[in-house]
Amino acid sequence: MRIATKIISGYAVLIALMAAVLVYQVVSIHYMQSINKNLSGLTFSAARTSIQLMRDRDLVEEYTKKSFIVENPEQYVEKLEEFKEGFASDLQNLKHLGRSEREQVEINRLVQYWEEFCQALARELAVLSTGVMPEELAEHLERLRAQVLTVHQASLRAIEAEVAKAADTGARAEWISWSAAAIALVVSFLVSFVIVRSISEPLHHLTEGTRAVAGGKFFYRLDTSRNDEFAQLAKDFNTMTARLNELDQMKKDFVSHVSHELKGPLASMQETTHMLLEEIPGPLTEKQKRLIQLNLLGSKQLSSMLENLLDMSRLEAGVMEYELTTQELVSLIQTVVSQLEPLAIEKTIRVEADLPAKPLIVECDGDRVIQVLSNLLGNAIKFSPPGGVIKVCAFSAAALPETMPASWRKKVTEGGDSAGFALVAVSDSGPGVPDAHKERIFEKFHQVKQGKKISGQGVGLGLAICRTIAEAHRGAIWVEDNSNHGSGSVFWLLLRLGSSQEGVTHRTSSPL
Repeated sequence: MRIATKIISGYAVLIALMAAVLVYQVVSIHYMQSINKNLSGLTFSAARTSIQLMRDRDLVEEYTKKSFIVENPEQYVEKLEEFKEGFASDLQNLKHLGRSEREQVEINRLVQYWEEFCQALARELAVLSTGVMPEELAEHLERLRAQVLTVHQASLRAIEAEVAKAADTGARAEWISWSAAAIALVVSFLVSFVIVRSISEPLHHLTEGTRAVAGGKFFYRLDTSRNDEFAQLAKDFNTMTARLNELDQMKKDFVSHVSHELKGPLASMQETTHMLLEEIPGPLTEKQKRLIQLNLLGSKQLSSMLENLLDMSRLEAGVMEYELTTQELVSLIQTVVSQLEPLAIEKTIRVEADLPAKPLIVECDGDRVIQVLSNLLGNAIKFSPPGGVIKVCAFSAAALPETMPASWRKKVTEGGDSAGFALVAVSDSGPGVPDAHKERIFEKFHQVKQGKKISGQGVGLGLAICRTIAEAHRGAIWVEDNSNHGSGSVFWLLLRLGSSQEGVTHRTSSPL
């Protein structure tokens, strides 16, 4: 189901539920208004009329007695006739006001009693004799009094019934409203949960995919089995990554091919330059030698870049091989220092080596470790100002250093137990590495922009290759600020200590 359909369906259910509750509320209010109308317009009127009947009955009784007691009853008889008419009129109104079945029964009985009283009164007035009111009339009047009271009580009970009905309707409406609100809340939660889940899950996968692509993993693919808009988005994403993967592979193939093709001519150029410097074709002036030396230096830098490109191509293809043997780390460091010391002297930079007298035995590929150390020391020479000092130190440690980044600490810990670790630190007095770039400088082609480009600066592959080599040795490489100097950086290389046995050699492939 499409996302838009889910949203419309879910909220349509909520709207329908709310509309049903609204209709019920309107009906309930209308019904309660009807009850209130009955209470105010009819039931209370019946109660008031029954009270008036009580008063009329009392007046009828009073003037009936007077009509039979006094010597000249004519005026009282006339008054009695008026009150009889009033009683009859109120009784007739009461018949129309009575709503309940009980009221109608009692009113009809009152009408019967009233008619019997009127008939008895007419007979007695026909033979009117003064003195005492006849007992028959007294009995009829007593029955009228009792029946009027009964009718009044029936009216009060009708009022109570209507009030109870209104209260019951209000309570039921309140219960249904709360129930509907609870159901609406649950339904809204379920609808929101389904909608959020149907959106958040593919968005999470899409986020992972974009991060993977940003990290160069163009082989990443999204699930296209859904039947919604995200499935089409996933298909377009997969098409994009497939195309990017093709372009990336074409780039890698091009870089690898061009690097291989340039190595031959570059080697011939360097050989020719060496022959010129050896003055085999003929003698050279000092100025000519200087120019040829600059040409040789440039060709070496270009050769180093090509080697880095070829190494990166091997690493990305997963064909980089390491020949691990038992090596003495101090001697490897001394080799690198002796190779790069002339370059440091040329820039009037002093290289200080603080190396232990006790050998540091590690299991490593000696050439690859020399490549890492050469890169670190070469970068220190490039970025240190003239007259600066570069320090190279090495030592062993039983545990991982506290300043080691958490990401590297986790990798080294997952790499297995070790008898100890060998650490190499190369510190310089250059501009340093900003905190935001301390991890990113080990990514391919990443360079810190600090003013104009420094002479001899590469293309940003050296440290990425160093990181891969360190990972292949189950070691680590990271950078810190040079707090002792106040500026500059300290690059750390961590390797696992090995046994002192020699001749142990085996080959392994890069994890990439």
